[in-house]
Amino acid sequence: MKSKGLKRLIIFIVFLIPVAWYLILQLFGTNNFSLSLKQELSNECGAYNEITIVSISDTLTVVETNYMNRVKFGAEKRSAILSYKDQSFFDCIGTPEADLALVSEKGLWGTYQFSRDGVDELLTELDILKLQQTYGKGTSR
Repeated sequence: MKSKGLKRLIIFIVFLIPVAWYLILQLFGTNNFSLSLKQELSNECGAYNEITIVSISDTLTVVETNYMNRVKFGAEKRSAILSYKDQSFFDCIGTPEADLALVSEKGLWGTYQFSRDGVDELLTELDILKLQQTYGKGTSR
């Protein structure tokens, strides 16, 4: 009889710990996202009135074309402008090795490569930037 009660107590405690942890995090934890401006753009590099993804217009390999299709879809879904520039733009912003850049009227937010990680980072930072412009400097979810 006593072992049955002890088993119930152990099961109750085991299930109570994650619930208590979840409630503590909800009450006292914060989850903030913010994206910082990397640099302001000079007029020589171009002026942008909206959030724009700048892509290098060189010929792309098959793999890079797949990544570019993800960028096109992501830009369309998030209402961002997709612009094609030549290598001189990336030289102007000081990152000649980059393939993609996230810019707005305030300046340069980030540069990225044509890779799975680079495109994922671009789309994530684009989401954060859109939220930041909508709700203010830091966004909470």
